Order: sequence, then structure tokens, then C-alpha cells
Amino acid sequence: MKKQLVIISLLTIASQLAAFVKLWFTARTLGVGPEMDGYNLSIVLPTMVAGVAAGVLQTGLFPVRAKLNVAGSASDVLAFERSVLLGMAVLGSAVSLLLVITSPIMVDALAASAPPSVRSSLGFAYPFAAALVMLNFVGDSCGYLLAMRDRFAIAAAAPVANGVLGAFLLAAWPEGGLFNLVAGTVLGLTLQVCICVWGLKSTGFTFIGNLPIWKNTKESWQEMLSLGGWILPGVVVSNLVVSLPPLWAAQYGEGAVSAFGYAYRLHSAALQLLVIACSTLILARFSDLIARHDTVAVRAILIKATFLSTAIGVFYAFIVWLAGAVSLEWLFSGRFDGDAAARVSFHWLLLSVGLPFVMLGNVFAKLFQAQRRPMMMSVLAISSLCMLYLAYLLLGSQFGEFSIALAMTLASCFSLFVGFLVLRYSFFTRS
Repeated sequence: MKKQLVIISLLTIASQLAAFVKLWFTARTLGVGPEMDGYNLSIVLPTMVAGVAAGVLQTGLFPVRAKLNVAGSASDVLAFERSVLLGMAVLGSAVSLLLVITSPIMVDALAASAPPSVRSSLGFAYPFAAALVMLNFVGDSCGYLLAMRDRFAIAAAAPVANGVLGAFLLAAWPEGGLFNLVAGTVLGLTLQVCICVWGLKSTGFTFIGNLPIWKNTKESWQEMLSLGGWILPGVVVSNLVVSLPPLWAAQYGEGAVSAFGYAYRLHSAALQLLVIACSTLILARFSDLIARHDTVAVRAILIKATFLSTAIGVFYAFIVWLAGAVSLEWLFSGRFDGDAAARVSFHWLLLSVGLPFVMLGNVFAKLFQAQRRPMMMSVLAISSLCMLYLAYLLLGSQFGEFSIALAMTLASCFSLFVGFLVLRYSFFTRS
């Protein structure tokens, strides 16, 4: 277990480095402007749809497949897995096709308050971005099947190739601009999916073969959707929290969406390295303590997590405040000038202030999972969305585009506060 965690953590670091290299070439080539605005807006809806589907599928697939693996034969499990891959491929293709067909309507909706130049870039990029839904549906399905075959490292390594290919295309043909960026995104994800497909095949999986009889397929899918339905509200709301800010930023003129987008990517990289890599270990530790009713140890972990999150968050925000703009201008240069660096760094600073709340909130979430309280995930997500919307309404006119990053920080803080109240009055008090 520890060896796997080390491997996955190293692969996570490698994928973040590859993503940063791509971001470096992107910033130098496109800078902060209408082309990047259009690109960022084009991936909002495909990313949200794929994220919701991934959350529902993950929640339902693992227990259903595990149950079938115990009760059924190897051929039954394989047939079920084929039905999952086929179903997700067909569904993903249908959604992508629908997004392409309705692209004029969706472009108008996504760029309702954006300048004409941003709308033009969005109109060009959106049909290509629609393909990401189908690719993500298939890639996520293969990744989950690899995880259930104890080959999750392959799925964790695939994004590295994705980032490297995208960076290579930008480096080799910077004159390609927006088309090169969009093409690199689609081709990079295609490569990522191909690696997962190859990895799945290397485990002995056969893609062509029998499918379950219709009755069994229907029962399995109904059970998966029923299990996934419990987490659906939280997944939808969590994806809305990420999807709304770029749409709000579009009304603040050229460069607002891309400036926020750069800052959010930098902030997300820190979250991936500091939070996601250790989430599995935290969940395992909490699950063991909850099973033994060791409230004292749980409390001790939460106290340590509070101090550690605060220390890391304060240091992180201080570094961003002290050297953010200078570092960005020095690293990216090219079309990423001093004004762009200052603009992005201020978004980044406002987001970095919320890092302690996000880190500790993730610890709370793992505790709720260990307690088998999935509905609390939805409660935290809904509280975050409500505060995000309220804060943006109150601060938008005063802080302009920077109100979005500030609202996200306040939303993280409020969600953590709600989680603390729930733990205070339903766990420690009862214990």
C-alpha cells in the first residue's frame, strides 16, 4: 500500500510538472487575451459534464463490480466491464455530438457578456472542445477498470504523456496559436486514453467479446446509477463551483477569463501536490480510527491538520505575495508581459489565501467519508456554492474581476465552517 502511494504521488508530481511545462508554452505563446479567454470558456461545459459523469460512475462502478467479482464468474465480470466501456463510449459520443450540434446556442450562452473578440475565439474552439466529453468518458472508465485491476499507476502516468504532447506541439509550432492549443488538448487527451486502453489490454482485458444478457445489464446499470445518485447533487454543485467563475469573468473585458484561468491552474497544481496525493492515506487512517471508535486520535489528527494547513497556507500566500508577479514575468515572458503577470498574480494571491481552508476542508471530507456520511459531501458543496454566489453578488461591483477569486476563498472558508459545526455537534459531542 505504501509503495503504491509513493508511486502514485511521484506520478502526480510528474503530471503536474508536465502540465506546468504546457502552461509555460501556452503563456509565452498566447499570453493574456481574447484567444485564451475563448479557449478557457470553450472547455467549461465539456469539463463540467465529464466531471459529473466521472463522479457518478466512480461511486457506482466500484461496489457493483466488486460484488459481481465475488458472486459471479470471471467471464461475467469481463462482460460487465465491456458493457460499461461500450455504454460510456456511446453516451459520451452522443453528448459530444449534441454539444457540436448546439454549438451556436451554447456559444451565445457562454459568451453572453463577453467582448466580440472573445466570442469569436470561443466559436472557433468550442466544437473541438466538445470532443473532450467522449474522450473523458472513455478515459475515466478505463482508468477505473485499471484501478480495480491494481494497475492504477498506468492511469496516473497517462496524464504525463498528455501534458508532454501538448507542450511539444506548442513548442514546435507557436504560430499555430489557438488552433494549436485546442488541437494539442484534444490530441493529448486522445493519447492519454490510448495509454489507458493499452494498459487495460495488458492486464488481459479483451475489448471484443460477449456482453451480459439484457436483464443483467439493466440490473447492473440500475444499481450503479442508484448508488451514484446519492452523490450526484454534491458532484453537480462541486462542478458548478469550478465552472461559474470563468463565465462571470467574461464580463470584465479581454483577458479577464485567461488571467483567472492561469491563476486557478497554478493554485490547482498546489492543491494537487499538497492535498490529493495524501487523500487516500488520510481516508485509510480515519477509517481505521472510526472503526475502533478512537475519538481522541481523530481529534488529535484534526488539530495537527489545522496547524499544518495554517502554516503551509500562510507560507504559500506569503511567497505568492512576495514573488508571484516577478516570478511569472520572468518564467513566462514572451506575450506574457508585466501587466499580465501582475494581473494573474493578484488572482493567484487571493486564491492562495484560501489554501488552508481547502486543505483542512479536504481532511474533514475524508473524515465524513470514513464515517459513511456521503450526504455531508453534498452539504459542504451546496454551502460552498451558496457563499460563492452571495460573495460574488456583494463584491462584484467593488472588486471587479478580482471579486471572483475572493469569492472562491470565502466559499472555501464558509464550507469549512459548516463542516466544523457538523463535526462539533454530531460527532465529538455525541462521543
